[in-house]
Amino acid sequence: MAESLQSFKSYIGKSESATDVVTASAMVKFAATLGLENPPLEKGAPIPPGWYGGFFPASHRPAQMRPDGQPSGGGIMPPIPLPRRRIGGTRVSFHEPLRIGDEIARKTEIADIKIDEGPDGAMATIVERNSISNSRGLAVVEERDMVMLSEARAAAAGQTAPPVPGKAKWQQIIEPNPPLLFRFSAIRFNSHRIHYDRDYVTRVEKLPGLVVQSSLISQLLIEMCRRELPAQQLTGFEFQNLRSIYDSGGKFVIAGAPSSDNRTASLWALDADGRTAMIATAKFAP
Repeated sequence: MAESLQSFKSYIGKSESATDVVTASAMVKFAATLGLENPPLEKGAPIPPGWYGGFFPASHRPAQMRPDGQPSGGGIMPPIPLPRRRIGGTRVSFHEPLRIGDEIARKTEIADIKIDEGPDGAMATIVERNSISNSRGLAVVEERDMVMLSEARAAAAGQTAPPVPGKAKWQQIIEPNPPLLFRFSAIRFNSHRIHYDRDYVTRVEKLPGLVVQSSLISQLLIEMCRRELPAQQLTGFEFQNLRSIYDSGGKFVIAGAPSSDNRTASLWALDADGRTAMIATAKFAP
């Protein structure tokens, strides 16, 4: 399989474009899902960082869908024949606030494809770069590592957990109930069945419960920064997934600590057993 997987590197550099409009209704949905007060909704009001995920919905039709609900290929996305898909990590830089009423454009490109065939099976990492602009210029650049795994590689993943990154100054307990996971997937038009279809995730992928979206965990970490450092402007955020968190495990913990000058913050998420599931770093304007 290694040789055939290498052939998908021909997709590197492919790109596509989309347009959308920043609406107040999307902000209301985000606030309701996260249990927050509505942000300012008048035309021209800036939207909170990370809430751009409510725009540019996926456009693949049912005939272009894998059994897990994800795109099967077509367009710029390579149809890599590995059955399990996860998000390995994401890096975001914030340049210009998106505002209510903005007409926005997104360029999506395949920045890189990395192939790894180890003793535990095959893995392909697709680095997808999304550049979002408004009339004032570049607003957000997001790079996502979309990881495709063989069943054996997926089963071997997350067997060990690194130590907790540090001593928490901030901490919040999160209950990953099905309505929260469903609503967050609905906002992002994310049809990956591991987040809402319990029969599929337990019987087909043999996982213990619904998988809490990495995008949800990372957004909760961003909200923690906004709450604890309200005067700081977020300029960058990156996270790395280390293991999945499941709703069947019960409540999980998000935590963090700022640097001495409040220019950065170290953040992490712990699963219900106290194992490190995600590590993240936030960067703020001086």
